[in-house]
Amino acid sequence: MTRLVVSHYMPADHGTHVDFIVPWTQRIQAACPTLEFELRFEGHEHGLLENQFSQVSSGLVDIAHSPASLPAGRFPLTNLMNLPFLVDGSQQGSDRLWTAHGPYLEEEFRPLRVLALHADSGGVLHMRDTEIRSLDDLAGKRIRTPAGAIADAMRALGAEPVHLLPPAIGRAARAGEIDGAVMAWDVLAYTGTQDLFRHHYDDVFYVSPLYLVINPDSYARLTEAEQQALNAHSGADLTKRFGAYWKCWSAPGHALALRKGHTLEPLPSGVLSGLRAAAAASVQQHLDRSIGGGLGNAPGVIAIFSGRNRHV
Repeated sequence: MTRLVVSHYMPADHGTHVDFIVPWTQRIQAACPTLEFELRFEGHEHGLLENQFSQVSSGLVDIAHSPASLPAGRFPLTNLMNLPFLVDGSQQGSDRLWTAHGPYLEEEFRPLRVLALHADSGGVLHMRDTEIRSLDDLAGKRIRTPAGAIADAMRALGAEPVHLLPPAIGRAARAGEIDGAVMAWDVLAYTGTQDLFRHHYDDVFYVSPLYLVINPDSYARLTEAEQQALNAHSGADLTKRFGAYWKCWSAPGHALALRKGHTLEPLPSGVLSGLRAAAAASVQQHLDRSIGGGLGNAPGVIAIFSGRNRHV
């Protein structure tokens, strides 16, 4: 038997574990019974979000799942998916990530071997006490955003972007350090901030990329049959599943926004158009900086991510 240790950072009752990781390992085991998997997740010493990349790179674990924002700056082309208003949702983002994998993204993950790239359900705006009726309502508000173009766009509109990883959002919200957050629906649920953020807007600002990778030495010690089973149930086969996964994982958080005392609606058209205009300028500035910093492939990646590539 060959044992592979798989780590991720979510709780054992989250869909990442229940719907994605566990069934994926079961499909591989059914195809190749000589493979077995040991799973490690939140609560285990190998279940820390910030350690996923270092663990799989060092061989402490064989396979790891992590947001592509970690380690910071390590996957600049993949993280172009984080740019605002490129895609409409998880499946579209996941498909475009996998399309870009072969020509552009595979190289920046080396020596790790990519088993899957996917996009989450997307960041939407949740506010504590302020209902957003005009761009003026954003002025001075401390809003959690990912670093990069969406933060620049928020700043251009007068808000104060606050960069926090998802596990830190709950503490900051409870301490009164943020007035709102741009985050995915499942984060609202698992951070326990549903009683703090009461006004919700369902326009998707961006989607975030995540990766599932295997250590190269771990892959090399697999038999040919084991490699074939792993490959057959990863890559394109796995990519096509994420839209349905994220729809399911978003449902509990979305349901929280429908409770009494909450509001859920689209952003007013003037606010959304203002955000899009500010975001477009930030995207171009980010792209120019990327090219100037040596990422000559950035325009090709953006063409795929935005759907301008004719093959997407």
